Amino acid sequence: MATSQESQPLDAIAEFQAGVTAALRSWHPLRTAVEGDWGGVESKAKADDLRGNIFHHFDGSQSTPKLSLEELEENLTLYMEEEFSIVLEDGSERQVADMIWRMYETCARGDFSVARQVVANVEKVVASQATQRVIVHDDEEMCDEDHVVGVQSSESAQAYAAESVFGAPLPQQAADLPPARQLGEPEPEKPAIQLDDDGFAPVQKRKSRRSKVGPS
Repeated sequence: MATSQESQPLDAIAEFQAGVTAALRSWHPLRTAVEGDWGGVESKAKADDLRGNIFHHFDGSQSTPKLSLEELEENLTLYMEEEFSIVLEDGSERQVADMIWRMYETCARGDFSVARQVVANVEKVVASQATQRVIVHDDEEMCDEDHVVGVQSSESAQAYAAESVFGAPLPQQAADLPPARQLGEPEPEKPAIQLDDDGFAPVQKRKSRRSKVGPS
């Protein structure tokens, strides 16, 4: 964004972060994983951690993000597999990564239309799901609605980006739950198995599920 030494204005960063929030909310595999608690009780927090990692690598502090487009796509895939046990086969990670890059570049130029449209589209879907009814608009009504749905200023964009991706995460129990893996961070080593007094390892019930998300 801009030059490598010049950081972007706060309004550009806020608009970009609002767009990222909306893009993740609309990402079907991530939404499905969170709604199904495929990442455990901390699924919502993991979605927020994923967004926070994206904010870190796309912080507007330099012209080139800290992750390339290919690296972002790859890490989205790995994050979903390791944190939610989802094997992506629909190519959606490529679409999400491309959209993030597009919003990053356009917001850097002071053009917030792409990021705002992403937010507007997602909010329309959320509103329709909340009311559980279908509203039919003609072309003129749809055009007018585009101007009233979604963020309309950098202040509202900042507030939108501050929201949790899928609602307030469940509180973590003390220090029992480890933090979610960061983008690009290697998988942590597994702890040594503790043996009981008879020299046997305790049997733990393991919930194993690796879901595939692909074209229907």
